[in-house]
Amino acid sequence: MFNTTKEDCIWKRSEDRCPDPDIKTILYTSGIVKDKFLFKMNHPDWLNDTEWEPTKENIILVHGYAGGDDTLPIAVLRDAYVNHGGYNVFLIDWGALGQPPCYVAAVYNIRPIASCLAKTFMRLRALGLPAEKTTCVGHSLGAHICGLMANYLNFRLERIIALDPARPLVKPGNMNRLDSGDAKSVQVIHTNAGHYGEGGRVGHIDFCINGGRRQPYCGNSTNINLCSHIWAICYLAQSVYDGMEPMAEPCHRRCPTNVLLPPSGRHGRGRFGYAIGYAIPMGQKTPMSAFGSYCVKDTSPPFCSTNPAIPGDKRCCI
Repeated sequence: MFNTTKEDCIWKRSEDRCPDPDIKTILYTSGIVKDKFLFKMNHPDWLNDTEWEPTKENIILVHGYAGGDDTLPIAVLRDAYVNHGGYNVFLIDWGALGQPPCYVAAVYNIRPIASCLAKTFMRLRALGLPAEKTTCVGHSLGAHICGLMANYLNFRLERIIALDPARPLVKPGNMNRLDSGDAKSVQVIHTNAGHYGEGGRVGHIDFCINGGRRQPYCGNSTNINLCSHIWAICYLAQSVYDGMEPMAEPCHRRCPTNVLLPPSGRHGRGRFGYAIGYAIPMGQKTPMSAFGSYCVKDTSPPFCSTNPAIPGDKRCCI
């Protein structure tokens, strides 16, 4: 039963307990969301006893505060990967440790969660999961969990995609938060920089969407900052599908920025705030070698399609 008052908040006092009933790893792989497998740490051949497919890319998906396996907004991204059919999705459900009104406890708990996730990843690797074909994707506090996991691994993460990494109450210092040293490639997508999300440069490559602070389609929302923070999920969901990934132009600015309009042409000449260079895809298909600051203008809600022939999710529509 989830907590409903601050007195019910759970505070993990140790990083040693793993497996932990409050931290579940759930595998989705068949292209059908209802087909899922709960990871069993001590099972000697767990991967082969599931429908895990070794030829697919692997996604470790970590939700943020007030999240869980079947909750929004992470369910949108889970469904996008699963419905695409080209990914094994390992969703990390730590919802019992971060339910409202327990944000302070949730921030406190990200270190033991990351420690247990590292043990889980190392066990999966021993069972045959290739680290070089695995990306950790985290939203909000989940982005920091991906980063902190790196501190407990005996190998280097290949890639992290951080969706508007959480700012409130997250302590400074590389041992307490996501940073560019946590993987070979750390990509950060900023949609609410400076409020719920981190501002400035965080990864090897940082994408600043519509200025990075507030998203224009969230203007009628009851909480424009929360709406903006959440919609980073929909941008990555859209990027999963070929030909739908948003294109980003190199720019000089940190997030947030007032530079909204993309330059004309591919080289970014003649528009203040933009740098010379080529546009690149943002999200799942961003090149591993990409580096620097990139800006995106996309004033329509991402991954919102009313055409059944075009991938999308009505939950991304406003």
